[in-house]
Amino acid sequence: MARRTTDIKITEPGRDQGKLFKITEMSAFDTEEWAEKTINAVLRNVDRKDLLLLLPVVYTYIQDLSENKTVEQVIEEKGEGKATISQATEYLSIYFSSLVFQLPFDALKQIMEPLLNCCSIYLSPGQTELTEPVSNNFSQYIEEPSTIFALKREAFKLHTDFFIKGSRPHLAQLISTINQTIENQKSDTPQTSPKP
Repeated sequence: MARRTTDIKITEPGRDQGKLFKITEMSAFDTEEWAEKTINAVLRNVDRKDLLLLLPVVYTYIQDLSENKTVEQVIEEKGEGKATISQATEYLSIYFSSLVFQLPFDALKQIMEPLLNCCSIYLSPGQTELTEPVSNNFSQYIEEPSTIFALKREAFKLHTDFFIKGSRPHLAQLISTINQTIENQKSDTPQTSPKP
Protein backbone atom coordinates (compact mmCIF):
# COMPACT_ATOMS: atom_id res chain seq x y z
CA MET A 1 0.00 0.00 0.00
CA ALA A 2 1.32 3.43 -0.91
CA ARG A 3 2.03 6.06 1.71
CA ARG A 4 -0.79 8.50 2.30
CA THR A 5 -0.62 11.99 0.84
CA THR A 6 -2.58 15.18 1.12
CA ASP A 7 -2.53 18.29 -1.03
CA ILE A 8 -2.70 21.82 0.29
CA LYS A 9 -3.30 24.86 -1.88
CA ILE A 10 -2.31 28.22 -0.44
CA THR A 11 -5.28 30.55 -0.70
CA GLU A 12 -4.10 33.26 1.67
CA PRO A 13 -3.11 36.47 -0.16
CA GLY A 14 0.65 36.83 -0.53
CA ARG A 15 3.60 35.59 -2.52
CA ASP A 16 2.64 31.92 -2.09
CA GLN A 17 -1.01 32.35 -3.09
CA GLY A 18 -2.03 29.70 -5.61
CA LYS A 19 0.92 27.38 -4.94
CA LEU A 20 0.01 23.73 -4.54
CA PHE A 21 1.96 21.53 -2.13
CA LYS A 22 1.91 17.79 -1.53
CA ILE A 23 2.53 16.28 1.90
CA THR A 24 3.63 12.64 1.92
CA GLU A 25 3.51 10.42 4.97
CA MET A 26 6.88 9.35 6.39
CA SER A 27 7.81 5.69 6.26
CA ALA A 28 6.43 3.53 9.07
CA PHE A 29 9.83 3.46 10.79
CA ASP A 30 10.35 7.21 10.50
CA THR A 31 6.81 7.88 11.72
CA GLU A 32 7.29 5.61 14.72
CA GLU A 33 10.60 7.28 15.62
CA TRP A 34 9.05 10.73 15.19
CA ALA A 35 6.05 9.73 17.33
CA GLU A 36 8.30 8.42 20.10
CA LYS A 37 10.26 11.68 20.16
CA THR A 38 7.05 13.71 20.15
CA ILE A 39 5.35 11.74 22.91
CA ASN A 40 8.54 11.75 24.98
CA ALA A 41 8.96 15.51 24.64
CA VAL A 42 5.34 16.19 25.53
CA LEU A 43 5.35 13.88 28.56
CA ARG A 44 8.57 15.48 29.86
CA ASN A 45 7.13 18.99 29.59
CA VAL A 46 3.49 18.77 30.69
CA ASP A 47 2.20 19.50 34.16
CA ARG A 48 0.88 16.80 36.50
CA LYS A 49 -2.78 17.29 35.49
CA ASP A 50 -2.04 16.86 31.78
CA LEU A 51 0.29 13.94 32.51
CA LEU A 52 -2.46 12.05 34.38
CA LEU A 53 -4.75 12.66 31.43
CA LEU A 54 -2.22 11.66 28.75
CA LEU A 55 -0.75 8.50 30.27
CA PRO A 56 -3.83 6.33 29.59
CA VAL A 57 -3.93 7.69 26.03
CA VAL A 58 -0.26 6.83 25.44
CA TYR A 59 -0.75 3.40 27.01
CA THR A 60 -3.68 2.72 24.69
CA TYR A 61 -1.61 3.82 21.68
CA ILE A 62 1.17 1.37 22.62
CA GLN A 63 -1.34 -1.41 23.28
CA ASP A 64 -3.19 -0.83 20.00
CA LEU A 65 -0.02 -0.92 17.88
CA SER A 66 -0.19 -4.70 17.77
CA GLU A 67 -3.97 -4.87 17.20
CA ASN A 68 -4.17 -2.64 14.09
CA LYS A 69 -7.87 -1.86 14.52
CA THR A 70 -9.63 0.17 11.88
CA VAL A 71 -11.75 3.21 12.66
CA GLU A 72 -14.84 1.18 11.77
CA GLN A 73 -13.91 -1.53 14.29
CA VAL A 74 -13.42 1.04 17.03
CA ILE A 75 -16.80 2.63 16.26
CA GLU A 76 -18.49 -0.78 16.27
CA GLU A 77 -16.85 -1.78 19.58
CA LYS A 78 -17.74 1.48 21.27
CA GLY A 79 -21.24 1.68 19.81
CA GLU A 80 -20.67 5.35 19.01
CA GLY A 81 -21.61 7.18 15.85
CA LYS A 82 -19.07 8.48 13.37
CA ALA A 83 -20.01 12.10 14.14
CA THR A 84 -19.31 11.61 17.86
CA ILE A 85 -15.99 9.90 17.13
CA SER A 86 -15.04 12.61 14.63
CA GLN A 87 -15.82 15.45 17.04
CA ALA A 88 -13.98 13.78 19.90
CA THR A 89 -10.99 13.08 17.67
CA GLU A 90 -10.90 16.75 16.65
CA TYR A 91 -10.89 17.77 20.34
CA LEU A 92 -8.00 15.42 21.09
CA SER A 93 -6.07 16.60 18.04
CA ILE A 94 -6.40 20.24 19.12
CA TYR A 95 -5.48 19.40 22.71
CA PHE A 96 -2.43 17.33 21.74
CA SER A 97 -1.18 19.88 19.20
CA SER A 98 -1.57 22.67 21.78
CA LEU A 99 0.67 20.67 24.14
CA VAL A 100 3.23 20.19 21.38
CA PHE A 101 3.29 23.90 20.51
CA GLN A 102 3.93 24.74 24.18
CA LEU A 103 7.19 22.78 24.19
CA PRO A 104 10.50 24.59 24.65
CA PHE A 105 11.82 25.87 21.33
CA ASP A 106 14.60 23.27 20.90
CA ALA A 107 12.22 20.36 21.52
CA LEU A 108 9.60 21.88 19.24
CA LYS A 109 12.15 22.44 16.47
CA GLN A 110 13.30 18.81 16.69
CA ILE A 111 9.70 17.64 16.27
CA MET A 112 8.68 20.07 13.52
CA GLU A 113 11.70 19.91 11.18
CA PRO A 114 10.99 16.37 9.92
CA LEU A 115 7.44 17.44 9.05
CA LEU A 116 8.65 20.05 6.58
CA ASN A 117 10.79 17.37 4.94
CA CYS A 118 7.54 15.58 4.01
CA CYS A 119 6.45 18.52 1.87
CA SER A 120 6.97 18.97 -1.85
CA ILE A 121 5.66 21.48 -4.36
CA TYR A 122 3.92 20.85 -7.66
CA LEU A 123 6.22 22.45 -10.23
CA SER A 124 3.64 23.27 -12.90
CA PRO A 125 0.24 24.80 -12.17
CA GLY A 126 -2.62 22.49 -13.08
CA GLN A 127 -0.61 19.27 -13.10
CA THR A 128 -0.32 16.74 -10.32
CA GLU A 129 2.62 14.60 -11.36
CA LEU A 130 5.91 16.50 -11.16
CA THR A 131 6.90 17.56 -7.64
CA GLU A 132 10.10 18.60 -5.92
CA PRO A 133 10.83 18.52 -2.18
CA VAL A 134 10.65 22.02 -0.73
CA SER A 135 13.81 21.20 1.24
CA ASN A 136 15.75 21.33 -2.05
CA ASN A 137 15.25 25.10 -2.14
CA PHE A 138 13.21 26.46 0.79
CA SER A 139 13.63 30.12 -0.10
CA GLN A 140 12.48 29.64 -3.69
CA TYR A 141 9.43 27.48 -2.97
CA ILE A 142 8.19 29.05 0.27
CA GLU A 143 8.08 32.83 0.49
CA GLU A 144 5.63 33.43 3.35
CA PRO A 145 6.01 32.37 7.02
CA SER A 146 2.30 31.50 7.10
CA THR A 147 2.93 28.88 4.41
CA ILE A 148 5.55 27.18 6.57
CA PHE A 149 3.07 27.03 9.44
CA ALA A 150 0.28 25.70 7.18
CA LEU A 151 2.50 22.94 5.79
CA LYS A 152 3.73 21.90 9.24
CA ARG A 153 0.16 21.91 10.58
CA GLU A 154 -1.10 19.63 7.78
CA ALA A 155 1.91 17.32 8.05
CA PHE A 156 1.38 17.13 11.82
CA LYS A 157 -2.26 16.12 11.30
CA LEU A 158 -1.25 13.48 8.75
CA HIS A 159 1.25 11.94 11.18
CA THR A 160 -0.76 12.04 14.40
CA ASP A 161 -4.01 10.42 13.33
CA PHE A 162 -2.72 6.95 14.26
CA PHE A 163 -2.14 8.22 17.79
CA ILE A 164 -5.49 9.97 17.91
CA LYS A 165 -7.38 6.89 16.67
CA GLY A 166 -5.81 4.72 19.37
CA SER A 167 -6.87 7.21 22.02
CA ARG A 168 -10.61 6.97 21.51
CA PRO A 169 -11.36 4.94 24.66
CA HIS A 170 -10.23 7.94 26.73
CA LEU A 171 -11.88 10.69 24.74
CA ALA A 172 -14.88 11.20 27.02
CA GLN A 173 -12.63 11.86 30.03
CA LEU A 174 -10.35 14.08 27.95
CA ILE A 175 -13.22 16.17 26.55
CA SER A 176 -14.73 16.54 30.02
CA THR A 177 -11.39 17.75 31.40
CA ILE A 178 -10.86 20.18 28.52
CA ASN A 179 -14.35 21.61 28.94
CA GLN A 180 -13.85 21.94 32.69
CA THR A 181 -10.54 23.74 32.13
CA ILE A 182 -12.23 26.16 29.72
CA GLU A 183 -15.01 26.83 32.24
CA ASN A 184 -12.46 27.38 35.02
CA GLN A 185 -10.55 29.84 32.86
CA LYS A 186 -13.75 31.74 32.11
CA SER A 187 -14.67 31.95 35.78
CA ASP A 188 -11.10 33.02 36.71
CA THR A 189 -11.21 35.92 34.25
CA PRO A 190 -12.05 39.11 36.14
CA GLN A 191 -15.17 40.87 34.99
CA THR A 192 -14.63 44.32 33.57
CA SER A 193 -17.22 46.95 34.02
CA PRO A 194 -18.16 49.24 31.17
CA LYS A 195 -16.68 52.72 31.21
CA PRO A 196 -19.12 55.42 32.33
